[in-house]
Amino acid sequence: MTVKKRPSDLTSLERFNLYYREKEPPLTSGQKCRRFIWNPKTKQFCGRTASSWSKISLFYFIFYAALAILVAICMWTFLQLLDARQPKWQLEGSIIGTNPGLGFRPTPPEVASSVIWYKGNDPANYQFWVKELSTFLKSYKRDANKSGAGQNIHNCDFKLPPPAGKVCDVDVNAWSPCIEENGFAYHKSTPCIFLKLNKIFGWKPAFYNSSDLLPAAMPDDLKDHIKNMTAFDKNYRAC
Repeated sequence: MTVKKRPSDLTSLERFNLYYREKEPPLTSGQKCRRFIWNPKTKQFCGRTASSWSKISLFYFIFYAALAILVAICMWTFLQLLDARQPKWQLEGSIIGTNPGLGFRPTPPEVASSVIWYKGNDPANYQFWVKELSTFLKSYKRDANKSGAGQNIHNCDFKLPPPAGKVCDVDVNAWSPCIEENGFAYHKSTPCIFLKLNKIFGWKPAFYNSSDLLPAAMPDDLKDHIKNMTAFDKNYRAC
């Protein structure tokens, strides 16, 4: 509770300010706003003097500078623990695990759908699917006009994996009739569909070296097909 002082309890300076100070006429809203922005009597700008503004500006400058340095140190320390080429946790040590997801291209425009439909006798009707496949395979083509193109490409196979920092050469023109120049065979009502495994760093497919080791859940027609093969270093998919 605030106790109001009696006149006898005031100091001489307080009594002087109480009885002899200059009383200002009431100010309008505009005048109060201008007085707040700049008060010529007290030399205050927005309620603070130049000394007050300099002190608070110096405080916030030091505060945010220290905060920025702390964030920079934390970010630098965090980046030292990361590899720019591959994740730190891989295979069993990661959340993804060792089972890559299987997708296909081209993908339908509706996310919830997995149906590819078109009219083979209507080029405008299947151009969407052809463009989707062209866009998907664009990253596998070499750009001769780009400097340094092909420097990280390595000729490899199942027994000769690419070295660190290199990728395998993929010749998309060798996949005839599933090539862009042939419209991926959509005009012949025999559309090409590409299966795509999600990338898992460090993952290598395990092959069945004998037809006797095939899993029981594998379809019988696929088992018969594999038993007639002479090489087992292939990936098979049953539809």
